Amino acid sequence: MFIIVTKLKHNLPGFWQANRCFIIFFTIALLCDAVSTSYFMQRQGTDAELHPVIRLVSQFLGPYLGPLLGFLGKAAAGLIIGLYLRKWAPYIFVTVIIISFWAAWYNIWGHKLDYIPNIFNLCPW
Repeated sequence: MFIIVTKLKHNLPGFWQANRCFIIFFTIALLCDAVSTSYFMQRQGTDAELHPVIRLVSQFLGPYLGPLLGFLGKAAAGLIIGLYLRKWAPYIFVTVIIISFWAAWYNIWGHKLDYIPNIFNLCPW
């Protein structure tokens, strides 16, 4: 545990300056995903959520607080992982940005198309 904290402290100076654009877009993408998740949960219910943790939290806290808590958890985890793996942070942030904007698009418009992402074939439900 001490090694992890030491590495985080070592990587902290200059992290924001080096990654601020990535962090801003990362946060916006996660927020878009959370807002669009709340939108579709209002129409389809919390059971339609594929992410098991977000679905469970949303069943207890509702379609607004559940995705909001998910947003906060994903943002915190992404920043900590990006800080810990600082040299890989831009790649991590860009990957999350792409996935989160795609998820937001799918929550609003994509599900209406005759299109099923291949990853849904891996879901047991």
